[in-house]
Amino acid sequence: MIRLNAFFTVKDDASVAEVLKLGAELVGYSRKDEGNKGYDLFQSATNPRIMMFCETWATQELLDKHSAAPHFTRLVPQIEALTTEGLHINSFEF
Repeated sequence: MIRLNAFFTVKDDASVAEVLKLGAELVGYSRKDEGNKGYDLFQSATNPRIMMFCETWATQELLDKHSAAPHFTRLVPQIEALTTEGLHINSFEF
């Protein structure tokens, strides 16, 4: 299994509410993707502009399929455009 933690910071001039809306849409679609074992968006309790997607996948092949899905290729660029430096991804196998 693969766990991804994707951290990002929302730009000062961007709407946190808009990022949460886009993130919720991505979570909703992604949880239905084959091989998904968990997909959540967390917002920091100490800085509401810092967020993290936490996702778990059965295999790399299914993660790759998710990364090519229409909802991913549409929503992730929209989210990244609202961040200071894009998504910083840490990947773990277990």
